Amino acid sequence: MLTVYKASAGSGKTFQLVFEYILLLMENPYNYKHILAVTFTNKATNEMKSRILEQLHLLASYKTSQYLPVIQKKLALSEEIIRKKARLVLKNILHDYKRFSINTIDTFTQRVIKAFNREMGISPYFTLELDSSLVLDEAVDSLLSKIDNDKKLLKW
Repeated sequence: MLTVYKASAGSGKTFQLVFEYILLLMENPYNYKHILAVTFTNKATNEMKSRILEQLHLLASYKTSQYLPVIQKKLALSEEIIRKKARLVLKNILHDYKRFSINTIDTFTQRVIKAFNREMGISPYFTLELDSSLVLDEAVDSLLSKIDNDKKLLKW
């Protein structure tokens, strides 16, 4: 299942994403291993991870959570069952934190490229540069280094 949310700042995206993520965890306490959550920025990634863990902690420790009523309504589960599941999910995530994956788009893309570097004909030691001025400088340097051997480039 692929779900894409597009909304402006302050419209409740993070609330909705955390809600959907927790719903999937309530269905199966090991679902965190199989969920791909992708955001645009490191800040959004950290906020989402923090909020998921915070809400699971609140639910597991019988504290007030704004997510409890909406989870109860959506899943038709008792408060006690939700809180027990939250405790189990939280324990699972904390004992297997590396599998709790919420990434930025660029981190996800790099993982895919590294996983298929041979098939794509890319060196396994590739590096990704996000500094556009550095990339531009290197492109100009490369162009200038070829100028002696390329008559058309020299004329241009």
